Amino acid sequence: MSDMVPQPMPTTRASDADRDRVLQVLATATADGRLTVDEHSELTDKALQARTIGELDVLTQDLGTLHAAAPAAPPAPLAPAPRRGFLAIFGAKSRKGGWHVPTEFKATAIFGAVELDFREARFDAPEVVCVANCVFGAVEITVPDWVRVVDEGTAIFGAREEAGPSSTEPTVTLHLRGFSVFGATEVRRKAPKLKKGPDRTLPEAPTP
Repeated sequence: MSDMVPQPMPTTRASDADRDRVLQVLATATADGRLTVDEHSELTDKALQARTIGELDVLTQDLGTLHAAAPAAPPAPLAPAPRRGFLAIFGAKSRKGGWHVPTEFKATAIFGAVELDFREARFDAPEVVCVANCVFGAVEITVPDWVRVVDEGTAIFGAREEAGPSSTEPTVTLHLRGFSVFGATEVRRKAPKLKKGPDRTLPEAPTP
């Protein structure tokens, strides 16, 4: 009988979507007791640093492979856009003021917090996607009345709190995706801050 030759690990570069699927497998395994909190923290760090599909497969080989755990193909992005991420691990990350919002971006909080304030932000498009993932952490989002939020995410032993309806006709829609595991994704609605100066006017909502 010939010796068994170990198969080399796939060297295809891993995408953000591949890492997200592995993070979801790890989160589910932690929620149902197959992983401890310490094991989850260690594997999550490795998943975020993984560069290839092979490195990701190793992390989930006793939980179900990356490809076996992958759900149906995710919805296509609403528009092509540069990707941008906000990552907080055992810390905090915030973005406020007149910042530039791409059409697709990520907010990840692991034992930490990410705070995103859209009241003075400028959007690339009338519809944007935020993939908000939190594990033992929190993603806090603040929007004005002219931003509608559509939460398409999942909570596993966590919480996802939506803001109330807009009092005016929205001009921007924020699609909120991702998962909350032993953490919370919270959306709050607040009026924009008054501009400084003698007129003290409110910032205008962007036109589509």
